[in-house]
Amino acid sequence: MIQASRKQWIKFGVVTVLYLIFLVWLRSWLGLVVLPFIFDAYITHKIPWTWWKKSKNPTVRGIMGWVDAIVFALVAVYFVNLYFFQNYVIPSSSLEKSLLVGDYLFVSKMSYGARIPQTPLHMPLTQHTLPVFNCKSYLEWPAWDYKRVGGLGEVQLNDIVVFNFPAGDSVATGVPAEDLYRLSYQAGKELSQPIDLSALTPEQERTVYDLYYAMGRKYIDENPQLYGKVITRPVDRRENYVKRCVGLPGQTLEIKNRIIYLDGKPNK
Repeated sequence: MIQASRKQWIKFGVVTVLYLIFLVWLRSWLGLVVLPFIFDAYITHKIPWTWWKKSKNPTVRGIMGWVDAIVFALVAVYFVNLYFFQNYVIPSSSLEKSLLVGDYLFVSKMSYGARIPQTPLHMPLTQHTLPVFNCKSYLEWPAWDYKRVGGLGEVQLNDIVVFNFPAGDSVATGVPAEDLYRLSYQAGKELSQPIDLSALTPEQERTVYDLYYAMGRKYIDENPQLYGKVITRPVDRRENYVKRCVGLPGQTLEIKNRIIYLDGKPNK
């Protein structure tokens, strides 16, 4: 028979209700598998979660105390960064009139709805590469489908937003800071005969660009000693970009002489 105090049952009830609200928000009942562990932690105590506290060896207690604190911090950071808040660094100069390269942002993921991680098993505080070890900071299995939970609002004009760089799906590991598409184009251009693009139609220019890219990409694939191995990253492991929203769905956007026009009117 379970012997638990009223205080333990109250704690268990509060934690369970909060956790169920969290699952409803995520619209995922897979998390119900955690409930037996919550029940054991507060009521039955069948699993010796803090066995090391009863150890007579002070070294074991000291080391495990640090391990316990570090694991708890990593798990807490993991969930906070995934669903609530995360810090980002400005990677480019496009917002330099209001934000500078290297500035830190603390972004609310609840504003527009957090994205369920597509690679859930990853090291907190890293995007795609482990420092020092220079290897992947995530496992590609399991891989979940794209899904976003409900947010507190919707993106408005001139909001600053964070998203994964669309062209960052593939990267040459020897030069990870370089855009592979731009790198392939430049390599193909250097390998081919000079072409006067000013004399070509837009369609012909597009054909030349495609030719440059195909030649350059083939050269990069054939020379891993120069560029490293080309790998493909999942969507949520690509580089983060920080930009300002200048157009919404349904609007017509034009750029003339470096001025943005929305539905024919300048965007101020």
